[in-house]
Amino acid sequence: MSAPARSDPLPRMLIALTAVTGIVDAVAFLGLGQVFTAFMTGNILFLGFAVAGGVGLTPLGSLTALAGFAAGAVAGSRLGAVTAARLRRWLLTSAAIASALLVAAALAAIGLDSVRGDLAPRHYAVIALTALAMGVRSATMWRLGAGLNTTLVTGTLVTLVRHSELGGASCWGGGGATRHGTPDTSQPYRAAALVAVFAGAAVGTLLLLRAGLTVALLVAAAGVLGGIGGCVAHPASGRAHNA
Repeated sequence: MSAPARSDPLPRMLIALTAVTGIVDAVAFLGLGQVFTAFMTGNILFLGFAVAGGVGLTPLGSLTALAGFAAGAVAGSRLGAVTAARLRRWLLTSAAIASALLVAAALAAIGLDSVRGDLAPRHYAVIALTALAMGVRSATMWRLGAGLNTTLVTGTLVTLVRHSELGGASCWGGGGATRHGTPDTSQPYRAAALVAVFAGAAVGTLLLLRAGLTVALLVAAAGVLGGIGGCVAHPASGRAHNA
């Protein structure tokens, strides 16, 4: 897989959506009973902890998030299969669906406090809607970002180190080059993806603590729409990108 070209708007869109992921999971973990609605690994771990007798966890919340995310990923994948030949239409439709779901989650969260004990029915509704949105978004990211993984932070970190001089890049095919011998210009994007998750988590936490669930989710919706919309508006986005 060749590295992304400097003029390609898609890597920058993926970085922006990665920051949104940090915002959403900060809101979910801190405000919705320690669940993740974007990165699913945490939910699997929490379910294992809960089954083994871990205290203070909400397995039903994690199951709700997993089910919602899976449903959103299915919908996003089917949407991509139907409309991917028309890149702009596909991206705009995906952005509209994910943003609408996040707005619906924000509306459901009006007047809802961050959970400190048992989840209320509306908490589950917010979890489900947010996870659905993140499933749609993630299916789009996976299809577009086959050569630049920003959805699995652990894999991104390993790849970043592996292709660095500290990681012995020369042992893997020479100084940060791809398998075809061309310079690997994806390294800055991989580093940016890690920074984006960190920054998004910090911003999401500040929004939650100072403005509440609804505002934080509306900002995430705007981030999805703005990130994908900015890519669509870029002149270089007219060519197809297939996973």
